[in-house]
Amino acid sequence: MYSMMLLAQSQQIREADRIMIHERSYPGLLLMEHAARASTDRLLTLFSEKNSFWILAGPGNNGGDGLAMARMLHLAGRHVHVWLAQDPALYTGDAAIQRDILQHLPVPTQPWTLAEAKAALDSLPEVPVWVDALLGTGVTPPVRGAVAKILRDIADMPGPRVAIDLPSGLNADSGEVVGDSFPADHTLTFQLAKVCHYVYPAAGRCGQVAVLDIGIWPEVIAQLGIRRQVTDLAWVKSHWKTPDRDAHKGTQGHVLVVGGSAQYRGAMALTAAAALRAGAGLVSLAVPEEVIPVVLQHVPEAMCLPGISAGNFKEQDAEAVWAALQGKQVLVIGPGMGQGEEQMAFLLKLLPRVEVPVLIDADALNLLAQVPDWPALRKSEWLITPHPGEMARLTGSREVLGRRLETAETFAKTWGVTILLKGAYSLIAAPDGRTWVNPTGNPGMATGGSGDVLSGIAGGLLAQGYDPTTAAVLAAWYHGQAGDAVAAVYGEAGVTAGRMVEAIRVGE
Repeated sequence: MYSMMLLAQSQQIREADRIMIHERSYPGLLLMEHAARASTDRLLTLFSEKNSFWILAGPGNNGGDGLAMARMLHLAGRHVHVWLAQDPALYTGDAAIQRDILQHLPVPTQPWTLAEAKAALDSLPEVPVWVDALLGTGVTPPVRGAVAKILRDIADMPGPRVAIDLPSGLNADSGEVVGDSFPADHTLTFQLAKVCHYVYPAAGRCGQVAVLDIGIWPEVIAQLGIRRQVTDLAWVKSHWKTPDRDAHKGTQGHVLVVGGSAQYRGAMALTAAAALRAGAGLVSLAVPEEVIPVVLQHVPEAMCLPGISAGNFKEQDAEAVWAALQGKQVLVIGPGMGQGEEQMAFLLKLLPRVEVPVLIDADALNLLAQVPDWPALRKSEWLITPHPGEMARLTGSREVLGRRLETAETFAKTWGVTILLKGAYSLIAAPDGRTWVNPTGNPGMATGGSGDVLSGIAGGLLAQGYDPTTAAVLAAWYHGQAGDAVAAVYGEAGVTAGRMVEAIRVGE
């Protein structure tokens, strides 16, 4: 059994607390103490040389965590100043208990005012570590009132910043950033990562995320029905199938890649090479005739179909491609294909006849976006690999740019296809409601041909018998891993698609 980094929603976290407190008789104050202790220990490790810590504490449980941390930091010998978001009398429940305990220690605790904060800041021998314990998971942005003012007031103040559970101003359940928010260098979250920690643009406000154990029981987490997770090495290793020692090219699958045009000749070489590096036994290409020399120059192992039209695909080419598809395990279509009326006619004639798994990328996706009922063309399992712009065209809405996770999940179910939505922390959404966030990769991979490499890796895995969802999760992982390997040698600016192909290491 592999371990999983699950991604929880705020409602699921509240349910975990409810079960622990009301069904397992576990005191909520004790959970708060565990959270504060784990956060304080991590804070002291991260900033072992720092002496000054300023804690911004709201009136809810997140503020209670911060007030308990203030006590622990003081007892560890650090200078602590607590700034309250509300009048102390408004703090209730466990947060009020922590407020009352803290009154017995010489820790300055006062409501926030900008003037007093500036005066206190000027008197410090060092800039403080800012600790955001204002809101936590219980508030949906945009924030207003006193908290919004605090976030605006401290926007340009110096010092490293740490968020407790999640940066204030983020929606725990999405990747949205709405209004004022706390830009964290580190986020210390409890028991389970939240969606906002790994879905952009919100993830860009979280810095380095650490998931801290606060004692919620595993059997309680198992009751929550969480279907989102971050891919990790344990998952990859548990799902990778090592080929048999007597494997040969006939048992490792045969990919047919369709694409390329007179204008875009290199894409097919990248896709074909990546499919082979991913372990496919054989790769055949259907490309316009002038693309063949380019492919064979770079990928002599590939086989190219004769008889495809010059320049770009035309409707009459569908018959030849259909015939060539017989005996193949997967069709990869779209890279470098172009987007004219002739390519559209070709696509519409071919796709309804295909019964093997299909990976659709690039130009083929943009063509499908012009077909009102394009999912009706599907006669087999499909994996589509759009970037956000292509996804916006497919859905007819630019909302995907701010709500990537919900968009991918909604349309994977609606269309009945697996979606690999590319970008920082690529998302894989399955038709059955499961979702993965891919943590590998770096900004240097935003380079021409990178998507063609990803299509090749996924196509190679599909050819070996992986289902579309597993193939997508593994492909995103190994694609990002290859990009990271190249960046480690050449720097992020030196990441190219060709170098990524050479760095593909599936099964490792």
